Amino acid sequence: LSQQEIAQQIQYIVRSGWTPALEFAAPDAALTVNHGTSGIVSSATCGYYDNRYWSMWKLPMFGCTDPNQVLYEVAACTRAFPGSYVRCAGFDNVKQVQCVSFIVHR
Repeated sequence: LSQQEIAQQIQYIVRSGWTPALEFAAPDAALTVNHGTSGIVSSATCGYYDNRYWSMWKLPMFGCTDPNQVLYEVAACTRAFPGSYVRCAGFDNVKQVQCVSFIVHR
């Protein structure tokens, strides 16, 4: 995604009232290809978790109403872990589910 597309996606998360959260992982742990018992390739279904975990960057951004705050944290996470993948997720606090997740830095 371009920077403008990332900003639009984050605006959608905030506008939807979801809680943004950032996660990061080293490239060798970020994707699973031919890994796990399910046989699912995670590069094609990035929301599927099969024996892989990403570290959370700080806490989820509860109550965030400004997409620029999320973009600021994306930049800070990328500076702190330049060799890692960084993804943004949006969580619905009412349904208690993750509604969206996408890579913002690779």
